[in-house]
Amino acid sequence: MGRTRIVLLAFGIATATSVFMSRGEFVHADQADQLVGVTKATNLIGKQVTNLEGKNLGEIKDLVINWRSGGYIEYAVLSFGGFLGLGDKYFAVPWEVMVLSRDKEQFILNVKEERLKNAPGFDKNNWPDMSRPEWAMVVYQFYDLLPNSSKAVSRSSPIEVSRTGKEEAVVDFKSTVREALNHAVEAESAGKQGKPEILVTHAKKSLDSAKRAQRSGHNERLNEGVYALGEAIEHGQKQQTADATEHMMHAIMKLSQSTD
Repeated sequence: MGRTRIVLLAFGIATATSVFMSRGEFVHADQADQLVGVTKATNLIGKQVTNLEGKNLGEIKDLVINWRSGGYIEYAVLSFGGFLGLGDKYFAVPWEVMVLSRDKEQFILNVKEERLKNAPGFDKNNWPDMSRPEWAMVVYQFYDLLPNSSKAVSRSSPIEVSRTGKEEAVVDFKSTVREALNHAVEAESAGKQGKPEILVTHAKKSLDSAKRAQRSGHNERLNEGVYALGEAIEHGQKQQTADATEHMMHAIMKLSQSTD
């Protein structure tokens, strides 16, 4: 694809509302009182990106859209602005790992600094062919996700999706989240009993279910729940049971809110 890349350009996006309808959380701060779930690309491009600790990582330089499968944002193209010596590259990050902050002023990328050193990037002036399955596999695996083949079905145009199909998708999403919640509750209970190994076991099962739910209809609360589960697992593996349990409690709250 080279320079002729499938990029969601800033101009004209105001009319392409279907791209954003499935992601109601992405609303620019000055549009909070307007249509929820619809915004211009210019409100997203240039947004700062931070980690969970609030450290600035860079900004969104561009958006890449998969227009062949009904239209949805595939990647946010980030510049880390010299962070960790990565300023000479761009990085395509799967859109679903980007979480809008509560004040809607920046996006949060929950990836440890050291790990970002190995993130798959590309030269700013030599874009890769992002339609190649093998390229997508490398990117998605780095962020512990599966490529978007399943999303093509869930994001088909309204004309192509029957009411029954939509209802089944909602049921599947809720049942998968419930499965994640069941394991999360077991993990929290194990933490309160001072059993970090059991906490980690159930937290991993909860995370697997939550990630499956993401592929059928994730939202901001679900994303936050996934990140909390990751933090709980990390603290549990370090035998930091109290911190792990606290993250599990946060995960349970966010998972519950995600089905509203």
